[in-house]
Parts: sequence; C-alpha cells; structure tokens
Amino acid sequence: MYFRHLMGDEPRPPRFAGRRRLHSMIPTAFTTDDRSQHGNAPTHFVLGGGHVGIAVADALREADRSVVLIDESPNRFDGQTIEGDPRNLELLEAAGLSAASTVVVATRSDSRNLLVAQLARVRFDVPETVVLVNVPDRLDVVADAGHEPVCATSALSDALELIV
Repeated sequence: MYFRHLMGDEPRPPRFAGRRRLHSMIPTAFTTDDRSQHGNAPTHFVLGGGHVGIAVADALREADRSVVLIDESPNRFDGQTIEGDPRNLELLEAAGLSAASTVVVATRSDSRNLLVAQLARVRFDVPETVVLVNVPDRLDVVADAGHEPVCATSALSDALELIV
C-alpha cells in the first residue's frame, strides 16, 4: 500500500530532494499523537475541500485521527467541517489552528496553497505543513519555503516509471 506513511506504519521518508517515488511522498506528520496542549482540540486540519482534500480528511478520519476540514463548501465530508475561506485569519484562529500539529493545504490553486501554508506556519506556528502542488515545476518553491510538497502529477509519473 503506497499510503503507509499517512497511517503511521512506516518511518518518515527523507525531506524533499527532487522527485520522489509515490510511496515516499506522503509525510508521516499524521502519526503525531492527537493529544494537544489544548485538550481535545483537533490536531490535523485540511484546508481546502476539493477531491484531494476530502480524500486526505477521510483517510485521516479512518485512521482515527482528529481532523477538521475547512473549505468554502465542505458538504462532501462526513466529519467535522467548518465552512469558510481557508485564508481567513479570524476563521482559522477560531477553529483552533494554533493547536494543530499538521495542516494539509489542498485547494486547487498553487499560489493560494503556498499563501495558506505560510499563514499556518508563521501566524499559527504549525510545525508541519503539507502542501498540494498541482504543477510539478513548483515543487522546489514550496519545499524551499519549508513545507512538505505533494504533487499528484509527479506521483503518477513516478508510479508509471515503476510499472513500465
């Protein structure tokens, strides 16, 4: 199973260094204990509820992780959701983002994803930010900013290299 890192069954892969294989692209930030300094506050947040964001939130929930999805239309996720713009600082503060151990930013826009990831890191001191990158050429920019980039396009092409 390629997503063992997501569920915490394998050790964390090395930090981003060029293109990586699919099985090492999923960071193990999700293995963090769900207890936080704020009691029962959720420690995993998914910002952006497109198909990727919902899939990640579902996987975290199935792995018994405490997760909140924040999106402008989060109606396709059965877990805890907050409707609103993931760029809204007041919304993120009210949601308890400062207690997060991990934030996954998965909107459809690379520039928006980088902006939201920077907000999570700088404003809310989130230790681990995983960022969806839609265009492979932008992986280095996201990694250089200190975030963990994940690109479905690169993952698919790397997986095909294993098969072909």
